[in-house]
Amino acid sequence: MVLVVPTLKVIELLGSKTGIVEVEEQKIQQLIQKEGLFIPRNQAEQDESFQQIIPYVVMKNNGQILLLLRTSKQGEKRLHDKYSLGVGGHINNLDDQKPWNAFLKGMKREITEEVDVEIHSIDYIGIINDTSTPVSRVHLGLLYIAEVNFKGIREKDMFMYWWKNLEELQQYTKLMEGWSFLTYQELKRRMPN
Repeated sequence: MVLVVPTLKVIELLGSKTGIVEVEEQKIQQLIQKEGLFIPRNQAEQDESFQQIIPYVVMKNNGQILLLLRTSKQGEKRLHDKYSLGVGGHINNLDDQKPWNAFLKGMKREITEEVDVEIHSIDYIGIINDTSTPVSRVHLGLLYIAEVNFKGIREKDMFMYWWKNLEELQQYTKLMEGWSFLTYQELKRRMPN
């Protein structure tokens, strides 16, 4: 069972905006608390009347960003051999029965499953709303940036990794998963001139 919200409620909140959409965290929290529910993942992957809520956390350390390459041993076949800037994944009913609590606990669980880090700060940025593909239409990302002390990758067979500054990430954009490309553009937009 995975955490979803009705797509119509997302449209009420975001309108037709796509990409990284700046929405107050309190508003998305209220949406998840009020409208969030858990449905079977196989249903959620096919049913565009719901969007799965996914935390997407960028790891930063001393001005550099963690760049991950998803190997063929990683579960999501459609993301194999793609570069990623985010750590995160599906939230399930085992995380908590209350949707927002499940999101917060699930985000922490996903981070600790994938990377060994000490988080100094974590800042909410906005919503990742990509309607360009059938897969992206059934997922809604909550984008965060975490300042971390990095100790390593926990799922060593599933990821290769590097630390890159924002300028260095440019060369990887053509091979990035969709959300990572949108995230890269947002990070670049926020970068001081």
